[in-house]
Amino acid sequence: MSRYVLGSEQMFYDFVNSLSKKDKIGVITHIDLDGLASGIFMQKILESKGLKVQFIEFVNYNPGALKDVIKDKEYSVLIFTDWNVDNYLEELEEIRNKARFLVIDHHPPNEALKDKSNIIKTESNYCSAHTLFDLAKGGKYFDTKNFEWLVCSAIILDYTCDKSPENFAFIKSIYPEVKHDSSIWNSVPGETGKAIANALIYYSSDLMKVYDLVLNKDLTSLKKADKVIRKEIEKWIEKFKKEAEYFEEEKLYFAYGNPKYNIVSVVASKLSDKDFGESTVIFVSDIKDNKGFLKLSSRNQTGKVDLNKLLRKCVEGFENASAGGHVKASAGVIMKKDLEKFKEKLLIELKQAQ
Repeated sequence: MSRYVLGSEQMFYDFVNSLSKKDKIGVITHIDLDGLASGIFMQKILESKGLKVQFIEFVNYNPGALKDVIKDKEYSVLIFTDWNVDNYLEELEEIRNKARFLVIDHHPPNEALKDKSNIIKTESNYCSAHTLFDLAKGGKYFDTKNFEWLVCSAIILDYTCDKSPENFAFIKSIYPEVKHDSSIWNSVPGETGKAIANALIYYSSDLMKVYDLVLNKDLTSLKKADKVIRKEIEKWIEKFKKEAEYFEEEKLYFAYGNPKYNIVSVVASKLSDKDFGESTVIFVSDIKDNKGFLKLSSRNQTGKVDLNKLLRKCVEGFENASAGGHVKASAGVIMKKDLEKFKEKLLIELKQAQ
């Protein structure tokens, strides 16, 4: 059974085969481990065809972020990995008019998306790194065996191994000792994944540093960053437990805070997995480099609340707002002035969802 929601393997192979050395190729990817690994696999695929990547950019889902990162770039081809550009329809249309592009992503398609050409979407639990790893293996672009460790780490850190028997079987074929329980987080690929993810947070102003270290499998250099971030995460987990508002009827834990590092999504994930598994967890924080804006990180492991649809509904009509993600994990951006209105809508929507 195909794990592709839009597009196909053949679409990918045809696109790569159509590229030439004259093309100026740029890659846009997300700022997490799945994004980093996806970018590496895409680069390796292109290089195997004798093609050069002009630039790789890590982009978060902030208002105007995509426009800002590509406005001064020269490119004739733009490839998005683990980045749901279909949430930015205006920017996507501008890119369509300027250059050829391809999207490889596992976030649910935007219902407002009309033109689906050159967009590959997989099931949410088939993360982009895993997709590109399989495409690389199927196309025999490079020796994927050398990167099995990385794709396993990406699958675990993207919270998809427990949601798909296929994913777990894949990891177990490489690491026979892993078990289908919470101990997978303390396995070799689990610990490696956490170290890389924490380094991405620590070196947020220089993500290519982490990219290059991972590309060359120099993981020892990430230890210091990993230690600092782990300590900060534990601190904020305890803080959230003490200070979060709890809405019993809506089964919601809601908190606002500003950690030194960008760990809100990690904190929300860990709390949702362990302490508040039957509830919705939402952690809101300021966006440091975009004054007046807030980031929303939401988690609900029950699957009873579709967080992708929920956040989209709750930010609808707000100025400069966006939201999207997966059923159990989603994020959004709103202006600070709309926080109370967002909260009101959130409580209404959650009450209806129970």
